[in-house]
Amino acid sequence: MAALATKEISSVLETPYVTRYNFLQRFALRRAHPRRLFFDMAALPWEVFYLWQGKWGVALTLFVMSSVVSMIAASDAEYEKIAETTLGKIALLHLKPSNVFFQLSGVVFLISGLLSHTAQSLLIGASAVFIGHMSGWGKVHPALETRT
Repeated sequence: MAALATKEISSVLETPYVTRYNFLQRFALRRAHPRRLFFDMAALPWEVFYLWQGKWGVALTLFVMSSVVSMIAASDAEYEKIAETTLGKIALLHLKPSNVFFQLSGVVFLISGLLSHTAQSLLIGASAVFIGHMSGWGKVHPALETRT
């Protein structure tokens, strides 16, 4: 009986699987989970609305709350399986340094434009975010490889 109890305890303490992904890759893959995407898409219009109204505290609160809820909803993510999906491949693609630089720069401009109601800042931010999605598509599917 004691051996059975010890085996049950050890099976609870064991990690269900070992992943080869680092923290940023796991974060990106978890964000690529469909449940997380839908929570983020549901919260985004509200966050934009409150930023436009100059209520950045409310927008930040909504962002944090939706992130926590969506993180819980996607907590059962199996990274290896998600990485094989198109969404997972795109998520990992976005971790390229050039992509991260352009996307983060774009987000800064977007938030600044929303708070200041500056159309030019919004346009620069949106363009930078889109440029941040431009490289590495051959890793998603061979048909998307850039010809040289």
